Amino acid sequence: MAFDAFEEQEEVIENSMDLEMIRDDLIAELKSINEYEAQVEMIDNEDAADTIEQILEDKKIHVARLVHLLSLLDPVQSEKLNKELR
Repeated sequence: MAFDAFEEQEEVIENSMDLEMIRDDLIAELKSINEYEAQVEMIDNEDAADTIEQILEDKKIHVARLVHLLSLLDPVQSEKLNKELR
């Protein structure tokens, strides 16, 4: 029985570390979205701006995937997201 409790505690710690890394990734993606949006406004070259806009769209997909991943790994977060999206 004690071994099972240790395994559960270890799993919670691993999950916590996973969640922390995913949230850090989410922060980084959101910051990069802000930076790319600012760049698109400042770039004069249309081809360069188009490329940056495509990267910006990819970053938004990354954010959506990370939020989805958080909702899968964190039941409380999932509940909050579902409640707010109703």
